[in-house]
Amino acid sequence: MNALSRRRRQLLLTAIALGVAPAASASRDSAGADELITRVVAARQTIGYRVRAQLVRTTAGSEQRDVKQLLIKGRRRGDDSKALYQVLWPAPVAGQTVVIEKTAGQDARAWMFTPPDHVASLNPHGSGEAFFGSDLTIEDLAEEFWHWPTQEIVGEDSFAQRRCKILVSRPPAGAPTSYALVRTWVAPDIALPLFIEEFGKDGALIKHITAERITQRRDDSWTAARVVIEPADRRTRTVLEGSRADRDIEIPDADFTVERIKASLPAAPPATEPTGAGSAGAGRP
Repeated sequence: MNALSRRRRQLLLTAIALGVAPAASASRDSAGADELITRVVAARQTIGYRVRAQLVRTTAGSEQRDVKQLLIKGRRRGDDSKALYQVLWPAPVAGQTVVIEKTAGQDARAWMFTPPDHVASLNPHGSGEAFFGSDLTIEDLAEEFWHWPTQEIVGEDSFAQRRCKILVSRPPAGAPTSYALVRTWVAPDIALPLFIEEFGKDGALIKHITAERITQRRDDSWTAARVVIEPADRRTRTVLEGSRADRDIEIPDADFTVERIKASLPAAPPATEPTGAGSAGAGRP
């Protein structure tokens, strides 16, 4: 193989990796992409949801696991959404809370509360800030790529025994993002993304996200009870898995304020056992 042929092959592989080469089974489809995204967004609409979940990050070659128990709640109405992620356990980081808010026509904003009263802004636009020390970032949770202006269906493929359309999303020039392209396998029959690949500005794969334990809710919509995040180097792995969930419950605006978050925290235990406690029974309030 001569140098020119090798160069052409390299360019072809790069094009395939970035999703710019149309699959043999389908041509580019921008109109179909918009319709598909509309269906995905519509399936997520709810006045409110609450989930108890576990976030686990492991490292290759190590038995150590970083485990956190989380409370997740939020709501989605049209293009507006609010989501809250709060650590319930372990005790040293309990109460840490991330809030992400999106308003139609505006960039997402995010902030973090750390007990007892520290509030810090987070950047959901290309900063790469990790979500509670996991392989997810705040940008991943904000999912701004659904609203990027360039969306195309470039092919079809099977994933997890479902026929999927492959959606390629590209940000506008100069957008503050870590990604040059996001490629998503979406199952149209259940309006659910099953697999996501995120590519950096150098064209290299950064990570992929896999939806598992696909289940149908009582309202006939579908969800993934388990999400696996794996960086391209496979040195670490993060699993976010729900254990209990409620949907279409009213979540008031106040729940996303610092004041309500503070009020929801359990009272700190005394540093030492108070004198005179005696032998009060365990059942007494």
